[in-house]
Amino acid sequence: MIARRFAAVVVLCAMTTTVAGARGFGGGGGGFSRGGGGGWDFHGDTGTHSSTGPMGTNRTTTVNQGANGGYNRTTTANNGDYNRTTNGGYNPNTGNFYHNTNGSSPYGSRNGNTYGNVNSGNYNHSASGSNPYGSYSNSGSGNAYNHTYSGSGTATNRYGQTYSTGTYANNEYVYHGAVVNNPVYCCSAWGWNGGYAWYPAPYYYGGGFWGAFAIGAAASAVAYGTVVAANNEAVTSYQVEQSSPGAKLLESYKLTQVPCGPANLVVIYGPNNSVICATPNNLVAAGNYSVNQQTLTITSEKPA
Repeated sequence: MIARRFAAVVVLCAMTTTVAGARGFGGGGGGFSRGGGGGWDFHGDTGTHSSTGPMGTNRTTTVNQGANGGYNRTTTANNGDYNRTTNGGYNPNTGNFYHNTNGSSPYGSRNGNTYGNVNSGNYNHSASGSNPYGSYSNSGSGNAYNHTYSGSGTATNRYGQTYSTGTYANNEYVYHGAVVNNPVYCCSAWGWNGGYAWYPAPYYYGGGFWGAFAIGAAASAVAYGTVVAANNEAVTSYQVEQSSPGAKLLESYKLTQVPCGPANLVVIYGPNNSVICATPNNLVAAGNYSVNQQTLTITSEKPA
């Protein structure tokens, strides 16, 4: 149990750092200092506690501890026109944890959401915000144990100009590149799945993104060639199942899967070191791409 709780703290801290990178865009005037009272932990205190800080900030924290060891905590803080609510929780039976933040001030507003599982190592996050100078949104997902991450973000300034970017990490290799916007699904995390988060099953090859064929049963799947990755490791590609999220991605970009190996193909690296290849078209040029599962978009890979 102690190991799982420690793992939860490690995963959450990693994601808090990731999400925090977007906070500067929507900041403006600050208003709240976390001091020693921010975040959440796994201590046994329960009940509701309220206090007023020296600068007049009113803060109320409610902590609930379930009989099975589950934990959740909600904190609200306000000071005039400044308001902020954070909540988080952890379930030791399932390994699921979450952390959400919403804040607003005369200078702007922002919100962020993080979900994950300490057993599988899978996590995902999304954040958005706006102020008089523009707005931003970003999202991403990854696995803390195999050191993979894929994310994308957009920002629009006060003149209506929009910028998009993406990041993909696989062990020590990190890529940044331009996002190829999905021509069918747009602008919201998990919009391709009706707005509901889709969680990959770690015991399926490729996390289930390309299809529900297990690693141990890979021989029963149709092999589609191999790709030599950046670390010189040969990665086998398998046929995408029609009912998988990966099939929906290919369909939206009008891509047709082909065996990997020949030059000048669209090479898409998915979750858990998976890969598929497709024929280029007028929407997607030949090259290497990574997948953002939340937005169902692909990002051109360029070494950072």
